[in-house]
Amino acid sequence: MMKGIVLAGITVWSIALSAQSSERVTVGKGDSGSAGIERAVSSLPADTETIVVANGPFGFTGKVDAKETKDSSISNKEIASHFQGLPLGPIRFKDGLLSEQLEGKMIEFAVEGSRHFRSPTSLGEMPYEGCSIIFFVDNLRDEIGSFSKDSQHSIWHVEQIEGHQVSVFQEKMEQDTWTIFVTFPNEHLVLLATDRGYLAETLARMQGKVGPRALPSNLPEWKYVDTQAPFWGLRHYDKSQSQFDPSSPYGGRKSANFPDEQAIGVTVAFDPERGRLATLTYFSGNVRIGVSPADTALGMAHSSDAKGLDAKYHELSPGIVQGTYSLENRQPVSFFVFVLEGILGHGIYL
Repeated sequence: MMKGIVLAGITVWSIALSAQSSERVTVGKGDSGSAGIERAVSSLPADTETIVVANGPFGFTGKVDAKETKDSSISNKEIASHFQGLPLGPIRFKDGLLSEQLEGKMIEFAVEGSRHFRSPTSLGEMPYEGCSIIFFVDNLRDEIGSFSKDSQHSIWHVEQIEGHQVSVFQEKMEQDTWTIFVTFPNEHLVLLATDRGYLAETLARMQGKVGPRALPSNLPEWKYVDTQAPFWGLRHYDKSQSQFDPSSPYGGRKSANFPDEQAIGVTVAFDPERGRLATLTYFSGNVRIGVSPADTALGMAHSSDAKGLDAKYHELSPGIVQGTYSLENRQPVSFFVFVLEGILGHGIYL
């Protein structure tokens, strides 16, 4: 059942999992970041395929700097901003209707869970079902009030989902119409979802619904991902979706995949303070995958667009290969993040 836990003066949720899982979410003293992330992951639907996490605190910026520059070098702050934006989902919807209200606010952590990735009708981001859970250090009482007032002429409708008032918006992106659900379970927490069912399940689990957790801890990927890093992610491939998902490794060559009928999953971690190396680890039932890592999701560096990533591969054990990528310059960093989004199911068709 759910009970309130107070951390740094903020009440957050605590979830006990069902008997189908031997785990129980606990809170360590002063451990609001990692414990909060664990609770957020545990609140996601059981069939979640991908999670991405930005571990703060860091300041939110809703502004996109599109300026061209001849300077190829890139700062740690700029690199971090690329990764910090990944778990925030469609937060810039409706030309910044919400994101402008949140400008400069401090985020403790952000977690996005997603599943059921699909091809766009033409161009743009792959549609998906998912939810971003964004926990702010700052109290958002005033910002929530301003958003509610400013959104009156843009909102599609308001509905109650699991006892929470949810504002629902629709927005045309390229040839696809996206539905975006926004709710504030408390004055520090923002949830943005792209699917009603996914949001409803997440809210229900936050409020005490029990069941098997998403991406359980016995998956092999958990042994090789640094969950203390400022940014990390994990995808455990869902074979049941292979017929519909263009990024699925199953079913041969598709528009957005790296084919591997024995694929298991992939993880990513990056900490700019420990050096400019991002790490991708790939898992497969093919124990000889280390012979040709360029044929897997690790092989992005073989594109001419990725010159400068200086990729290096290491076979950790049969069927598990790790790639490291140097993120020193702007163009390779942009390319790396672009390909990473596709690997995690959030490919963008250009």
